[in-house]
Amino acid sequence: MTALSFADRFYLFQTRTLERAALRFIAPQRILRVMFALTARMGGKVPRGVAVTPDVHGGLWFQPEMVSPDAPVILYIHGGGFTIGSPRTHAALVGALAEQTGLRAYAAPYRLAPEHPFPAARGDVIAAYTRLVEAGTPPVAIGGDSAGGCLALSVLQHARDTDLPLPRAACLIGPIADLSGSVEDRFAGATNELLIPPQWPARIRDLYLPGLDPTDPKISPLFGDLTGLPPTLIHAAEGEALAQDSARVAEAMDEATLDLWPGLQHVWHLHAGRMPSADRAISKLSAFIKAHA
Repeated sequence: MTALSFADRFYLFQTRTLERAALRFIAPQRILRVMFALTARMGGKVPRGVAVTPDVHGGLWFQPEMVSPDAPVILYIHGGGFTIGSPRTHAALVGALAEQTGLRAYAAPYRLAPEHPFPAARGDVIAAYTRLVEAGTPPVAIGGDSAGGCLALSVLQHARDTDLPLPRAACLIGPIADLSGSVEDRFAGATNELLIPPQWPARIRDLYLPGLDPTDPKISPLFGDLTGLPPTLIHAAEGEALAQDSARVAEAMDEATLDLWPGLQHVWHLHAGRMPSADRAISKLSAFIKAHA
């Protein structure tokens, strides 16, 4: 294990104190969205030379210098518990992936709960994937973190089952893959969950799935078939609550590697450009994509 730097420890402190408290005590999702947008802008940095361009659908394109405009595409799906987050909150992460792989990247938008509960988000990301395929640019890789990891798995299952071309690789960061059972107990029992308090996943499940069955495979990918999908690298913080889902996903897939990182917070990759541990993690994800692209 590489020793944590001062910057690593700073963002860990921010996670344990400010961000965890916000998720526990602030219920209105609109307030949390504004806070996330601000902390993401301050906590990460898009690499110099990576052009960021919005499209008419609300997504963001990332184009590194010296990369061809028709280079292969990575599709990335942001996390945020299905209720917060956007392509812009994940710009540093996605921009770093584009730069280090030498590929273009597209951060897909999707509608958020509670205004738009399931299946809105799933439908939106499947539509984004389908648009890329129909444009002649089927994604060479797909990625997603947390709720975005759940949606990425759902996109892959849909592509396989409808004979759409599959990516050559997938990268997941602390994916949610099972929304059934007592999610509050699972988070309370995690040995090293630094970011997400137990109250948060219980609250967002009610907002995202009002009266719906969380064992529906379209909601919880672990209740569906995860075979026949591309090689996958899964990152999670060792001891975080969603490391359990990550391990179960890796076991259910044909070719998946689980890489656990000790002492870090859920989706530390968001601090790309400012947190050395985030930069190292994104380098590993990028190397995996390049090896399969």
